[in-house]
Amino acid sequence: MTAQTQPCKHMQFDAQCRVARLEDSGRFMLEVGVRCIDCGKPFQFLGLQPGLNLSGATASLDGLEANIAICPQGVQPTPLQGLQGYTIEGHN
Repeated sequence: MTAQTQPCKHMQFDAQCRVARLEDSGRFMLEVGVRCIDCGKPFQFLGLQPGLNLSGATASLDGLEANIAICPQGVQPTPLQGLQGYTIEGHN
């Protein structure tokens, strides 16, 4: 097989991100896309439901863009602060 007929091993990536300001809600979304530099193929995000969630993460309808809700530090509790009042125990 020649180099042109071998499948790309996807060894180099380009990630693009933008912050969208949702004017009507005063909220912000991080929009992320990833593609292979060598072959140009975009990557799909797995495990994210399609749609819009102003308090979480979703994917575009084609799965090629992740949309993640963000806010300035201190506006919402951090994940660790959200655990206050709960006990976490590790068991083997």
